[in-house]
Amino acid sequence: MTVIEERVAGSPTTRGAGVVAVLWASLFWSFGGVLGKSAGASGVVLSFWRLWIACAVLVAIAAVTRRWPSWADVRASFVAGVLFGLNLCVFFITLEYTSIAVALIIGALSPVLALPIAVAFMGERYTTVKVLCTLVAVSGVVVAVLTAPAAADGSTTKPVGYLWAVASLLVWVLYLLQTKRVRATVETVRYMTSVTLVASVTVSLLVLSLGSRLGQIEGAGWLWVSLLAIGPGIAGHGLVAWAQPRVEASVTAVLIQLEPVGASIAAWVFLDERVSLPQALAMSVVVCSLCVLAYRESREHHVVIDEAVG
Repeated sequence: MTVIEERVAGSPTTRGAGVVAVLWASLFWSFGGVLGKSAGASGVVLSFWRLWIACAVLVAIAAVTRRWPSWADVRASFVAGVLFGLNLCVFFITLEYTSIAVALIIGALSPVLALPIAVAFMGERYTTVKVLCTLVAVSGVVVAVLTAPAAADGSTTKPVGYLWAVASLLVWVLYLLQTKRVRATVETVRYMTSVTLVASVTVSLLVLSLGSRLGQIEGAGWLWVSLLAIGPGIAGHGLVAWAQPRVEASVTAVLIQLEPVGASIAAWVFLDERVSLPQALAMSVVVCSLCVLAYRESREHHVVIDEAVG
């Protein structure tokens, strides 16, 4: 696999496609919390089944497309795979102690970490639009979490829930940046297959060490886990992996702020988690800032040709 990057005046098509892919991924991820809570299993067990189902599907895709990952691909994707598995476990554990809205809105602070790291270590650049959109989006999600109403059953977020949410945020940012680095040399299907396999083994080791009971999922729970593996799992993460060579990591971190907005709406529709008027207004501000960033980034004269060989 070779990745060729070049500046071509008047040809923003590929960059625009990458931006659209990230936004679509965010929409798929919006349903992750709803599906996870509906499955009725602990975070580690839910991650175990979700990953192994996704792994089986990706192996089939790799076989049909003849894009089997090499050992070099697996080695290059190893760290990202471990981070991916840990992120899933930590995220679903977070949902055991807090609402979907609070968990994802705290996770939406990822640009605060991703932007300076990407500029300092990955050669990305600050732009006025990028910085302003980041500040507006982050401010919007902070206001949204502060104005989130109490749960309908009277329960509130436990302090440990905030700790798990912060841990999930840190692991997620590291995963995004690592994905950006690895995708420079590993093709999308090979990368997704390698990462999911490593993540599956990582979570399996956690299940064994914790002595978790794998039979927690019953009946309709299997449908929700399967949808979780295919939708937010394969489609969501696959789109972001495909987009990474085409969109800067710092931009990706901002664009995926669409996820907490969509997740809050999904939780309101399917789980009766309430949304206050100030929270809704704050989320609208987030969406507007993302629209501005998406438009400006898609207009950049930046083309990336991602060619899979073999």
